[in-house]
Amino acid sequence: MLIDVREPMEWATTGTLPGAELISLAGLPAAAEMMDRSTPILIVCATGARSTTAAAWLTSMGFERPASLAGGVVALGMR
Repeated sequence: MLIDVREPMEWATTGTLPGAELISLAGLPAAAEMMDRSTPILIVCATGARSTTAAAWLTSMGFERPASLAGGVVALGMR
């Protein structure tokens, strides 16, 4: 599962990754209630800071395999 935790304004400005679920960091707790805790999850944001926070939070909530994309979409060349 690929989750993009950037804000809607960022999605509109820089675009989104194909197949990504667009769930802002603020919306993640509500969305997490419906997610399978054993599914591997890759989380992205602009630079990796928010995705690192999201991955740590998901781990604390019992998710088995959340990971953060180091450098975020900026590292992928999306600006």
